[in-house]
Amino acid sequence: MDFKRKTAAEILAMTPEEQEKYMSEQKTHDDKVRKDEVDKAIKDALEPILKAQGKSEKEISEMVDEFRKFQESLKSSHGAEQVDFKTLFEEKAEEIKAVYKNQHGSVEIYKAPALITTGNGSVPTALPNTVGTQLAPLSDINIREMGILNLVRTGKTNLPAYVYTEVVPKEGDFAVVPEGGVKPLLDIQWVTRSTTPKKIAAVTKLTEESITDYAGLEDIIRNYLYKRHNLKKSKLVLFGDGIGDNPKGATKYARTFVAGNMAAKVKNPNIMDAINAVITDVFTTHNYEDETSYMPNVVLLNPVDFFLEFVSAKDYQGNPLYPTASLFNQVVIGGTTIIPEQSIPAGKIFVADLSKYNVLDYVGYSVRIGWENDDMRRNQFMLIAESRFFQFVKNADQLAFVYDDIATIKTAITKPAA
Repeated sequence: MDFKRKTAAEILAMTPEEQEKYMSEQKTHDDKVRKDEVDKAIKDALEPILKAQGKSEKEISEMVDEFRKFQESLKSSHGAEQVDFKTLFEEKAEEIKAVYKNQHGSVEIYKAPALITTGNGSVPTALPNTVGTQLAPLSDINIREMGILNLVRTGKTNLPAYVYTEVVPKEGDFAVVPEGGVKPLLDIQWVTRSTTPKKIAAVTKLTEESITDYAGLEDIIRNYLYKRHNLKKSKLVLFGDGIGDNPKGATKYARTFVAGNMAAKVKNPNIMDAINAVITDVFTTHNYEDETSYMPNVVLLNPVDFFLEFVSAKDYQGNPLYPTASLFNQVVIGGTTIIPEQSIPAGKIFVADLSKYNVLDYVGYSVRIGWENDDMRRNQFMLIAESRFFQFVKNADQLAFVYDDIATIKTAITKPAA
């Protein structure tokens, strides 16, 4: 019985039972039409080749039936209802003919959709670098502070050459004079010295795009320059070699320990014995008789020596000898602050009255913007950071600095075994 399609108005006029019957007949009809179309497409693709190979109509029909079963299998196992097999076989006809002709090969008729996973996504090209900082903003660079600049004598001057005069006794002294006696002469002498400012500077070169695209980059660089400037200045205070334009650091002004009357007098000296021996040496060493004594205000040790000698030091009951050393990473004993400083080599100790070390700013720290060559044409610019300052120790005050080996000091004061 032929199926006759009805209009929408005719379908609406039907009873529910008639509509259900009509829909069933329509599905049966449509399935038959699709089956016939697929059969024809398969037959059109295979029949010329199969007949050329001497295949009978029966064998051809069997082959068509096999493809139809394949179609039903796909529908049931992969939900491939939307696959147009007629179009597929028409599109693949030439490939199928080629396989049959060559007697080898394969033709992909249908590929089932795969599971969607995170691997389905891809980035064909690398993302711009700015994407990273949009997700995770730039952070300041972690540069340490030495804490040295607050221990020295600081100040400012507007003089391009700093001149100072040291006055010291020469000969003579007060004396008891009898009636009518001649009073003794007492005189002094002075020496005028001068020093020139030293400059430390650095330049960072940027593009305008970099500070526009990367939020906060310019501030981070400015902070970085400032921290590196102060760290360099602090290192020069301690270790500048004084050669050429380089400032002379406190360790270069420093002398070695002199045991004097403390030599070979201490039984089994520990680190505090060594430190107190150096403090005593500084206190009792003078440029001239009756000079005011120097009082060291800081002791610097390598962090490993600080840990071994202070943090891990314990009494006979196993209690820490210096509890504040572990709590605050430094210890104050008798008005002297003992600080771990990684710039100090292991095994060394620096003991000084750093207030005798002068750091006077002549041109304060500044950051300027500058260009060179064709920078402006290239949207480039420089951040120039610099300062000029005087660093010096007066001749007489050099006695206030001692830099020596811990082992040498302990050996010098160790009392020989009986």
